[in-house]
Amino acid sequence: MYAELYSYLILHKNLPVPGIGTFLLQRHSAVADFPNRKILPPSYSVAFDSKEQTPAMSFYKWLSQALSSSDHEAVTRFNDFAFNLKNQLANGDIINWNDVGTISKGLGGEVKFIPQEKIVLEQPVAAEKVEKKSLWWAAAVVIGLIAVVFLGWYFSENGVEVTSTANSKQVSPIESTATYKLLP
Repeated sequence: MYAELYSYLILHKNLPVPGIGTFLLQRHSAVADFPNRKILPPSYSVAFDSKEQTPAMSFYKWLSQALSSSDHEAVTRFNDFAFNLKNQLANGDIINWNDVGTISKGLGGEVKFIPQEKIVLEQPVAAEKVEKKSLWWAAAVVIGLIAVVFLGWYFSENGVEVTSTANSKQVSPIESTATYKLLP
């Protein structure tokens, strides 16, 4: 019965047991493990609430399918399980429920629950950088600064007038020698 009830707890996140209390499945967020380049999956832990609740009919229908029995037989078997569990606790027995935790009787007669280590249902995922940083913009900034410095130097030497950007030498044509001969 413990295995079926564990399955129900994992699927539905709570499991009321009459005469004992309610077991709750609590989810803890995924954790980034940067040194090992992994993202650890969400984990779960089981908590215990001493408030007694009566299981819904949907629980008994699920249990009857899990046990391959009728609804009436599932109700009877579960109630017998809860009654035996309560009697074991009253006798001072410590019940170790695999993957859930340890149930015992406290000093005041209350049910004491010590949860098992966190339950991990998934595998970690590798966490690699998707995109490497590109420094193309640094080269553009350097080239831009060199251009500004050059223009500043040029205009300080030649002035900031329109004529300072033009060719300042006078062009004079040279007499060229004949490259051809006239025949008589």
